[in-house]
Amino acid sequence: MRTDHGSSTSATLILVSGVISVTSFLFLCGSALATFERAQAVTDRAALEAADAASGRIPGYPCDRAERLAEKHQLNFETCSVDKLIARVTMKVTVLGFLIDTRAKAGPKNMLR
Repeated sequence: MRTDHGSSTSATLILVSGVISVTSFLFLCGSALATFERAQAVTDRAALEAADAASGRIPGYPCDRAERLAEKHQLNFETCSVDKLIARVTMKVTVLGFLIDTRAKAGPKNMLR
């Protein structure tokens, strides 16, 4: 005669391991999203600083300011260009082993299109 003793223990272990797996996956996704959002915020700020420097509102060379900001926040500075008063900045960040581009454009409202 067979009994079911211990079968609930197996089911509980499977359930707990599933919950742990899902929780770990969600934590990993949240961490990746936070890293990307931080990188995008730094890129936005770098473009704003470059545009302000191009307009003369703050001292310095536009792309130098953007590059220094990237270094300060440990991001990979890629490109910076200033056309008239419009600054475009590109940086890269590694998220879960993938290299992701972040881009930003800043300048006077009436010149952005």
